[in-house]
Amino acid sequence: MKIKNIKLFLTMIPAMTAVSCVGDLDQYPHTDYTSHDVYATADGYESVIAGAYGALLFNQSSISDDDKRQNFTRCLTAFQECSTDILDDVWLNGDSMTDVNNQSWNAGDQWVSAMYYHIYNIVSIANEFIRNASDEAISSFSDDEKSRISIWKNEARGLRALAYYWAMDFFPAMPFVTEDDPVGSYIPETYDRKQMFSFLETELKELSDLLPKTSYGHFNRGAASALLARMYLNAETYTGEARYTDCITYCDKVINDGYSLETGGYELLFNADNHKRTNEIIFALATDATNSVAWGGGTYLVCAPRFDNDAGMYEDFGVDSYWNTLRVKPQLVDLFDRDGDSRAMFGDKDRIAYSTEIPEGYYAIENDTKYLYRDRAKEIAGHDETTSGWLMNKWSNITDEGEVASSTRVNGAETDYPVFRLADVYLMYAEAVIRGGNGGSRTDALDYVNDIRERAFGSSDGNIEDSEMTLDFILDERGRELYSEGIRRTDLIRFGKYTSGYHWNWKGGVAEGCDVDEKYIYLPIPEAELSANPGMKEINMQYGF
Repeated sequence: MKIKNIKLFLTMIPAMTAVSCVGDLDQYPHTDYTSHDVYATADGYESVIAGAYGALLFNQSSISDDDKRQNFTRCLTAFQECSTDILDDVWLNGDSMTDVNNQSWNAGDQWVSAMYYHIYNIVSIANEFIRNASDEAISSFSDDEKSRISIWKNEARGLRALAYYWAMDFFPAMPFVTEDDPVGSYIPETYDRKQMFSFLETELKELSDLLPKTSYGHFNRGAASALLARMYLNAETYTGEARYTDCITYCDKVINDGYSLETGGYELLFNADNHKRTNEIIFALATDATNSVAWGGGTYLVCAPRFDNDAGMYEDFGVDSYWNTLRVKPQLVDLFDRDGDSRAMFGDKDRIAYSTEIPEGYYAIENDTKYLYRDRAKEIAGHDETTSGWLMNKWSNITDEGEVASSTRVNGAETDYPVFRLADVYLMYAEAVIRGGNGGSRTDALDYVNDIRERAFGSSDGNIEDSEMTLDFILDERGRELYSEGIRRTDLIRFGKYTSGYHWNWKGGVAEGCDVDEKYIYLPIPEAELSANPGMKEINMQYGF
């Protein structure tokens, strides 16, 4: 069941959105409600934890004043997908995406700032909840209420861990604040990646034993284990120490919890009924257009790839307002090297309503009296035009029954955003085995990979042999399976292909792509933070920003 009424509480949530990392990071919300009012009832606690999840989906007014602008999942897609070989973001107004598309950002970039402050907004809300959910704070509640609040407290710890994971993944060093730190004006301790990794490892191991096994839309046991597996897979990037055996251990924990691949078809994982895929989706950011309007998460990925020269977008994707934003890079298309792969969900044509008078550049297809077509070039001609580049058709606002789920113009899409799913865990397991981790087997790894490919091809036609299961294959397969799901940049960095040695359309600001400075494996600490926390300026200088 989806989380209900998130947006209802976000109208009350604060400035728990006060996001500077000095002083006001963990202050009580500055609204008509104080935290003492909010935490007077168990329902109040429930509203706050819903708001913590909502911070991953909704605009936060202290970070961006436009509700469709720099929400967290849009920032995540920008840096994880649009700075790579996967997506290109057309941004013709407002905050230019050029620096992100080209890997040329600096400390003054608004997208860098938005990413940083969204992360610390989530940390702030979680810390405030955890602080108010101590045994002493809830001593007057009934046993049932205490039990519920304790579960939410662990979820808040999980969300904080997820936010801190993203901080570790994007930044070379970062402020570290917990519920035990003072509320008021002070400069928090700075953690490097090794320190943050150690904290997260301890926290998530504990949570993996405390959280419920499954609870859709909530940070659960599987999410804690999947996040640990992802951390261990990338441990060499974060700490300099390989931890592939530990990755296999936590992949096995997820697998042994009874998850299974969705057999109805790959596309069902990304439609308006994807909340029903609890067999494969371990943790998702759940949206409900009836009770909340979210322009991030699934709504962004449903609407952003729809362009105004696609007359069929309502019928085929359930979208009634085009965003003219995302198209795929040719390198993603080229990853699909075998015919019949259902994951290659791309559009290579524009469509307009059929007419006997055919406009220049368009053509009719025999026996098709619905549309006229115009071919789109696979190569992207430039960030400031929308007529080239193939379209991404992976996400939709269509139900299993083929009905449009909601008005995306008014209420956003019903489609949830999977953060962790079993196919990713299978591929992490396979990669960790190939890289020399113990406790797994190549036979199991190959079976997992071929299970994924059998779903993609609808048969064993796409299966590979053991000799084909190389690291390069795994990187490509992760691109095929997980494109637009917020992980590609991390993968390319782990494989040493993010800044140099591999070029894609417009990398480095040139059409054919080029190497860029190694510093772009990081985001800098934003300028606005440097005056409040002078130590951060030294970090930026150390890493070339």
